[in-house]
Amino acid sequence: MRTRLTAVIALFIIVIAYGVSPFVALFQLQRALDHGDAIRLEQRIDWASVREGLKQDMADGIIGPVTTQLASNTLPQFGASFMVGIASTMIERWVTPQNVIAVMQQVRDGHETAEPPSIMRCLADARFEGLASVSIVVTRPGEEPEDGHLRLRLQLQHGTWRVVRAWIPQDMVELAAQRT
Repeated sequence: MRTRLTAVIALFIIVIAYGVSPFVALFQLQRALDHGDAIRLEQRIDWASVREGLKQDMADGIIGPVTTQLASNTLPQFGASFMVGIASTMIERWVTPQNVIAVMQQVRDGHETAEPPSIMRCLADARFEGLASVSIVVTRPGEEPEDGHLRLRLQLQHGTWRVVRAWIPQDMVELAAQRT
């Protein structure tokens, strides 16, 4: 009886630890951003995967400067693919730990209160999409999740939760573009 109770308690602790672990990863990501720690940010984000997702969004016309041209079909097919290629090169150049830290610093500098919002305080939704995947929605203070939000997908890779996909609101894309 005592062994069974110990096993149930151990299982309960493991389940709770597993359920909390993505939020610990988000907290660590926030600390890396707050401290401008590019090395830790490099470890917490699968940059190649995030860049590929952003390129796909760009090609689909969801984000970026070519969206209007691609949607209106004013460019011939070759011109549209050329623009997507240029945008992909820009994503490769922009989406780096150093640039993300610089954009976050710009957000902090432009924030009217002493303490800018953190990921954990602006967390609007978090859902497990399987045993090794979590979807996170982050909003700005006072905004609804539909008003333009940051969506992240974290995956458990080799025992560590890492950001593997990001859907970025257009205004954040424009802020990053101003920086470069």
